[in-house]
Amino acid sequence: MARPRSLFPALLVALAAGCGAAPPPGPDAPTTAEVGPTNGAAGTNGATKSGEPTKPDGASAGKDAVAPPLVFIEDDLDGAMARARAEKKALFVDAWAPWCHTCLSMKNYVLVDPALRPLADRVVFAAIDTDRPSSAAFLERYKMSFWPTFFVIDPAKGDVVAYLPGAVSAREMRSFVEDAVRVMDASAPPSDPLYTLAQASAARAAGDHRKALALYDELLAKVDARWPRRDDALAGKLSSLAGSGDVDGCARFGAEHVDEIRGAAAPADFAAVLLSCASRLAKSSTQDLVRRKAIAKLEALVASPPPESTVDDRADALAILAGVKSELGDTDGARAAHEKRLVIMEKAAAEAKSPEIAATYDYGRAISYMALGRGEEAVRMLEQREREMPKSYDPPARLSNALAKMGRLDAALAANGRAVALSYGPRRLAYLKQRADLQAKTGDRKGQIATLREEVAGHEALGPGQRNEAALADARRRLTEALGEGSAPPKR
Repeated sequence: MARPRSLFPALLVALAAGCGAAPPPGPDAPTTAEVGPTNGAAGTNGATKSGEPTKPDGASAGKDAVAPPLVFIEDDLDGAMARARAEKKALFVDAWAPWCHTCLSMKNYVLVDPALRPLADRVVFAAIDTDRPSSAAFLERYKMSFWPTFFVIDPAKGDVVAYLPGAVSAREMRSFVEDAVRVMDASAPPSDPLYTLAQASAARAAGDHRKALALYDELLAKVDARWPRRDDALAGKLSSLAGSGDVDGCARFGAEHVDEIRGAAAPADFAAVLLSCASRLAKSSTQDLVRRKAIAKLEALVASPPPESTVDDRADALAILAGVKSELGDTDGARAAHEKRLVIMEKAAAEAKSPEIAATYDYGRAISYMALGRGEEAVRMLEQREREMPKSYDPPARLSNALAKMGRLDAALAANGRAVALSYGPRRLAYLKQRADLQAKTGDRKGQIATLREEVAGHEALGPGQRNEAALADARRRLTEALGEGSAPPKR
């Protein structure tokens, strides 16, 4: 899966979290990061408020083991906020998107865990599809660069109490929410470092990397390795360093702490951010050292995955490893990682109870099929998924991408058309961009210009919370180039 060096930082993050930043990337790369790196997934290690670890997922005793799964209020944030205020509960928000495989893994395998059900006594649970127009106001106030991102919000003030980008286990999620409720209720003593973590989380949610870094430094000075949430602080600081553009600081800090991170998904995510920062350093012995440390961590994770990690978590670790090995010219190593990755995803997809759950693995399977030169298998898999899920835009979008890579441009355009017809919001604009690229390759200049005009208009129509100025500028540039010299630039 060799890719240009300029794409490598985004690739690492895409493979880590599977789901990305604004603007939503193209159909084959559903992720990127805060100005570059990491899903910053919290290393929530699942300790309870007493500091003792909870039981592993699915091992909860008594009513937790038989409780029904959580019920989410879908795409009605105002209603969820009002209910939380009325019931004097915290508000949990799952900010997700249908194209995000990590979002699907969390929804299908983690958030349905009965062990989380008791949290409903203190928390109202809501989920928003971030591409829908109804989500724009939320995204304007609360910044996110990774899909999924989970928020715990004090509904009385609208303040972020806790912020979790990426994937965790059910045990880790329960600890994350319980600690957030303690902060919101002020049931922890004022000296508890959870309050500083909450402030740092709020700063990240506001996009204030400088403030977040100061708070993470303050927090890390207070705690030692025994503090149950130290992994969150380390991952949060690394993400903030990356988001601030301090790639040297990110590389040094990440290399120092990469072996300390615990959790289901956080260790691989941390290594991905570290690699992303290292890839933007000048070629040097420091860059080589940082890469070696990250690769060693990934190889250890692949050899002995964290026991609570999902198949999606394990597949991501293998994908990150495959990506860096390909970048460094180790073709055999990259291929071996893809082959191992495909085996575990194929098994999970075959065991899934529904096509919707099996679709969790479509992105990863398609990527590995293509990397292994097995494109026809990717096409057959995605064609079947489109038949099974005719109302979903994701299968035809991924099918279009696979067909385009195989040079089957007319078929790719047809699949793209089906995806565009079903999609909405920022994701639809990503598919319009793909359509314009395909039209350019097939020589349909008139169609290309019409599509680019539609893409530009779509970006301009987005609300502030969903609009990405860089994506809009890029669409305008491509339209101007397609129109040719002497043409009037597109209206602003």
